[in-house]
Amino acid sequence: MSTPTTAAGHPAPRADCLAASDGGITFDVSGPADLGTVLVLKRRGGKGPADELRLPLTRPGGGAAPWAVLPATAELAEGRWDACTETGEAVQPGIRDLRVLVDRAPGSGPVAVRVPYPTADGRLAVRCWRRAPHAEAGELAFAPEQGAMTVAGLLYGAELGEGPVALARQRSGERVHEVPVTGEGREFGFTLPYEPLVEHPEGAEDAGTGKERLWELWLRPAAGAAPVRISRLLDDVWDKKSIFVYPKQHVAGHTVAPCYTGDNDLCVRVTPEG
Repeated sequence: MSTPTTAAGHPAPRADCLAASDGGITFDVSGPADLGTVLVLKRRGGKGPADELRLPLTRPGGGAAPWAVLPATAELAEGRWDACTETGEAVQPGIRDLRVLVDRAPGSGPVAVRVPYPTADGRLAVRCWRRAPHAEAGELAFAPEQGAMTVAGLLYGAELGEGPVALARQRSGERVHEVPVTGEGREFGFTLPYEPLVEHPEGAEDAGTGKERLWELWLRPAAGAAPVRISRLLDDVWDKKSIFVYPKQHVAGHTVAPCYTGDNDLCVRVTPEG
């Protein structure tokens, strides 16, 4: 495979990434001599001043590569941030050391997750999440004989109160199914039967259409509290959609299985059979 080059024929800029336990990232940048003075992160689809972050390049001298630091204190909006040079050249991904992100335990304040990753077209980007509070999904268990799944997880920035429930909310439409939540403090768990998710109530918008349905999973920590999206963010996998694959169950003429979205949010997919 040939080495990518810039329009001027120089080797394309490249950055090795080192993730820190506090959420910061160090970028060691190599490439043409005219890299400029900053490494730029631009949020994809963003148009405002807050959608661009300029990180100063430190030049140590002695032939060593310059580096830039994304501090843990930087408040990046959720989304995908593309890395480029000061002149707009895309930065190529190098070595990514993300070991500290696995089973990371956030401190106080909003949960901020940044995962550098290679895009489909070979550029370097950073996937960012910022959640307050956050419901982190843990292990999933399955009961095929009951047609159900069980979810366990941890809350960050909130604790269970009186009357907690989990919500399965159909993405298209207004249908919501609730189940009770067990646990104490930050720990939560619930069992979600699949049968209510495959039913077609009379008058439902998708009744009889044979369409696939996606149910988003939320946690309401206490009666009257705002629901919190259940996701799995605290590791080094930036897109779990095709990586985390769970067993399918057959319920009333449908195939049912949990899945993650491209944003690492937990859902249940219901697909008609036949």
